[in-house]
Amino acid sequence: MTLKLPKTYTLILAICVVAGPFIWLVLTEDGKRRSDLFLLHLLGHQPFNLAVANLRPDLDEEALLAQFPRITFACDDRPGAIGRRRCAAEIGSFNGVPARSAELYWDGDQLNAVRIDYRGRWHQVLLEELYKRHGPPRRDSIGSGVILAWRFDAGMLLVPETLIADEPPALMWVSGQG
Repeated sequence: MTLKLPKTYTLILAICVVAGPFIWLVLTEDGKRRSDLFLLHLLGHQPFNLAVANLRPDLDEEALLAQFPRITFACDDRPGAIGRRRCAAEIGSFNGVPARSAELYWDGDQLNAVRIDYRGRWHQVLLEELYKRHGPPRRDSIGSGVILAWRFDAGMLLVPETLIADEPPALMWVSGQG
């Protein structure tokens, strides 16, 4: 018994198989984000998947940076308000959201802060992911804006509710000590 499909059905099926993924990649937000992540990876920008809820001040610099062997961090001693030592690197994504850079700040052997500059186009996706992972945040009014704050055992994650003009989109984890 041989089954023969009509040519019209076969043609429509072939078009769907070819066009479906392309339409998803080009027309949906999730497809566009995944396309951006793929292109960033092709260009050599590595993912920085960091469990911010597990960050704590006593994390050793060498041990933390060793968890990301494909990312080249440039570290220098630069006394500032956040810490005396800064390690910075260009990244491609932060926990599945296209990003630009990561900066980690230490004061002696204490991790004080982590700053992630992400791509503003994906601000809402980042917020949705944070809500999904960590629940609803505390909302703090600062000037004319609102900062969303998720409190963890050893620190706090801060993200603006809406992007601020003339400032790069960034989120920041700060230590609860200090």
